[in-house]
Amino acid sequence: MEENFMNGQNPSPENNNPGQQAPKPQPYNYYGGQQTPPPQPQPYNYNQPLPPQQQQYQQQYGYGQNPYMQAVAPVEVMPNGIPVNPRIEEKKFIKKHYNITSWMLILNSFLPMVLLFFFLGFYELIAKFSKFPYGIDMSIKTSAIVLFYIISDLLIVFIGCKATNTKLTPLFNMKSFSASYLLIGAAIAIGMNLTAILASSLLETGVENLFGVMLVEPDDTPPSFIYMIIDSVYAVLIAPFVEELVFRGFVLKNFSRYNVYTGIIMSGLLFGLMHGNFYQFIFTAPFGIALAYMTVKSNSIVPAMFTHFLANAGVTAINLVGLNDVELSDGFFVLWLGFFIVVGLIFLIIGLSSKMIRLPKNTKAEKKRGFPLVFTSHAVIIYMIIQLIECFMAIEKL
Repeated sequence: MEENFMNGQNPSPENNNPGQQAPKPQPYNYYGGQQTPPPQPQPYNYNQPLPPQQQQYQQQYGYGQNPYMQAVAPVEVMPNGIPVNPRIEEKKFIKKHYNITSWMLILNSFLPMVLLFFFLGFYELIAKFSKFPYGIDMSIKTSAIVLFYIISDLLIVFIGCKATNTKLTPLFNMKSFSASYLLIGAAIAIGMNLTAILASSLLETGVENLFGVMLVEPDDTPPSFIYMIIDSVYAVLIAPFVEELVFRGFVLKNFSRYNVYTGIIMSGLLFGLMHGNFYQFIFTAPFGIALAYMTVKSNSIVPAMFTHFLANAGVTAINLVGLNDVELSDGFFVLWLGFFIVVGLIFLIIGLSSKMIRLPKNTKAEKKRGFPLVFTSHAVIIYMIIQLIECFMAIEKL
């Protein structure tokens, strides 16, 4: 099993001419290298014996001679011997990883609330015999919520990685990307995020005027110094680590096993749905897709964590300034918004025009193992339904 998102080399074509040495596979460079086009798939018949180099694949997925079925028509296979259309055995194997990943996300949706329910019950007993100063009561509850979310995130990553035999340690490398890649990627991702925030605000205003509803309930939490400190620490220091570990680590690795495009898009969509309201989904989903792309390109989760940290730190700082001076806060936000949208758009145009922002094209086999199997995996559908219900419940009438 590959421990990173990128294939180190392309499969070499089978040597049909014994007198001629087979060409060596050419490595693919995501920063603009050329990929040797694979040869056309050859017809394959299950009644033929498997070559020795395909024995391992046969043992894992059950390909080869089928004693229960007489092959009538030849089956199209890729040059490395993998059939284009996955058989039932492999479909089950692939869906297993998609389902385990989604079940872990479902667990992560309910576990913090369950832990909070028992904590509040115990807390109320103590509160009856104690008097907390103003702000302390809400701060304690907020701290408990943050703690339970951290516990839940780390727990599902640990259990999920064990169940899917996924190793995240190789993603914490610092040598697979440059400082320029880190800064340019962060500028593009944050620019996309802020552009989507503008679109989300316009959409929210339109929905309010047309339907008289808000896409998300307003935050009625009473302000206090301790509460602001807890909220800021979580947003700036904790969320960029644990959320990236879940979505650009565990989720992305498992959804990218057979199709990297599926992993990138699903990581972003599920990250957006995780926020539980349509307003945030509109700008967190594109942000999640950009972070997933950065992770795949760099073979490291560090750039995504840095970008997430930078985005949250900027917004948090602007909000803290707004507690004392709203006009100054609005001015900082306009500067922050304008800088990243303009700079990010420039870098994005350069990257697309120079073809630096790209990934290898999916093969026929990869296409069959991506979205067609993702959206027929029961746990994926259940998780998305749960999160959509939560998004609809967040809508509030004016």
